[in-house]
Amino acid sequence: MPIKLKTNNGKDLMTEVYLLNENPFRTSEIFNVDRAGTYVPEIYGDQFDEFYKKFFLLPLSKEKNKQVIGAVWSSHTGDNLGKGYGKSFLMHQESLEINADFGAAKLRKFKVGEEDVIDNPFLAGYCTFDQSKDVKTFPAALLDAVAFILESKNGDENVHLALRKRIIAKIEVDEGFESEAIFRALQKELRTFRGLNIQLTHKTVENFIDKLCHDDTNELVSFIRHTIGPRVKAAQGFNFVHIFNAFLRVAGIFYVTYFVDQIENFARFVKKNHDRDLKILRESMCQTSPTDGMASFVFQMHVMALNEIEGWWDNVEHLPSLDPKKPINSARIVDLKGLTNPKEGEILAARYLAGERPAGPRHAQRLHPFAPAIVEAVRQSTKGNPRRFLEKLGEILNNAELSQEQKIDLAFVSPLLDDDNESIPYSDEQDDELANLER
Repeated sequence: MPIKLKTNNGKDLMTEVYLLNENPFRTSEIFNVDRAGTYVPEIYGDQFDEFYKKFFLLPLSKEKNKQVIGAVWSSHTGDNLGKGYGKSFLMHQESLEINADFGAAKLRKFKVGEEDVIDNPFLAGYCTFDQSKDVKTFPAALLDAVAFILESKNGDENVHLALRKRIIAKIEVDEGFESEAIFRALQKELRTFRGLNIQLTHKTVENFIDKLCHDDTNELVSFIRHTIGPRVKAAQGFNFVHIFNAFLRVAGIFYVTYFVDQIENFARFVKKNHDRDLKILRESMCQTSPTDGMASFVFQMHVMALNEIEGWWDNVEHLPSLDPKKPINSARIVDLKGLTNPKEGEILAARYLAGERPAGPRHAQRLHPFAPAIVEAVRQSTKGNPRRFLEKLGEILNNAELSQEQKIDLAFVSPLLDDDNESIPYSDEQDDELANLER
C-alpha cells in the first residue's frame, strides 16, 4: 500500500483534489510489450483507416499476390527523429486485436460483407530486433513474430489451438490421432512448393513441425524462442516461417502480415554479414512460396531508421523503396501525423486519466485536474507528438503535486512548457548498440 501525501489542510492531494489514484502518465512513455499502457486508436486520425486499407483490405481483395512490403512512418517535420508517434503500439495492439478472431471484427468495422468476412480470415504478427534476446537477424525476428501469433488470444483459447481446430475440421481425422493427421496434411502442403528448399528430416525442423502439429502451445513457443539457437535461426529461420505459413494455408488462412520494429538495429548488425543476410532476406520475402504470395512485411520507420538502411535497402538487393517522399510509394506507406487537433489531444489525455479515477461518482470534467486550454497548450508545445504530450502532462502533474497546487491553471503550467525538447540527439556512438532504442 503506497503512502498518502497530505496537503496543508489535511487532504490527500492526488485522490481528493485531482481525483486520481495516482499519476497515470509515465515518466518515459516508451512502448514496452510487457507494459503496453493505454491504447487509444483515435489519436491516429485518418491514418488508422489508411493502415487497414493498405495493409489488409486491399491485399485481401486480391486472389493470388497479396504481398505488400511497406512501412508505418512518422516523418513529422517538427521532430528530427520522428519518434514517439505510436507506431510500435499501433502495430502491436492491432495485431493482437486481429488475432482475437482472425480479423473478423475489423472487416465488419469496414463494412465488409459477412460472407467475405467468413471466407477471408487473416492474422498479424509483431516482432522487433532485440540484442538482449539474440534477435539480431530477420529470420530470428520473424520467428519471434510467429511465436507472437501462436500465443495470441483467440476467443477462449490461443491462435495455435484455434488453427489446429480449423485443420481438424477440414481433414479426415481418427479420434486420438489428430496431431498425426495434421502432420501428414502439413507435409503434403509443403511438398506442393517446388521452390521450397527445406530438409524436412533435419532434426530441428522435424521437431518444430511436430510441436506445431501437437497441442502444447507453451512447449512450441519455448522451442521457438529458447531451443532453436541463434545460428540455426540465422541460417534456417526463414524455413520455419515458410513452414508456419504453409500451416496457415492448411488451416484455410491465406494472408498474414508481419510487422517488423526497430529495423535500424538490424541495419547496424547486417554490416557484419551484409551480402549473405540481404540475399536471404530478398529471396525469402519475395521469391519463395508460400510466403511470397500470402505474407506482407511492414516495417516501423522514422528518419534515423531510413538513414541507417537507405545505403543498402534500395541499391544492394533492389528491395521496394520505403521512402515516404516518393509519391510512387504512397500505396505502401502510412505516415502517422501525431495529434493534429485539440480533440485528439483531449481524447488521449482523458483516456489515460479515466484509468486512474477512484471508484465513485465521476467528475463532470473528464480532463480534471486539467482544463481543455491546458491540454491544448501542452499539445501545441509538444508539436502533437503523443509520447512527449503524455510525458509533459505527467511532469506537470508531478510538479503540481510537489508544489501542493490546489488548481492547475495556465499561470502554473506555462513556465513548464518552455523547455520541451524536440528530439533526442543521435550520435555515432550508438551505432553498435543493438538494445531497443525508444520508438
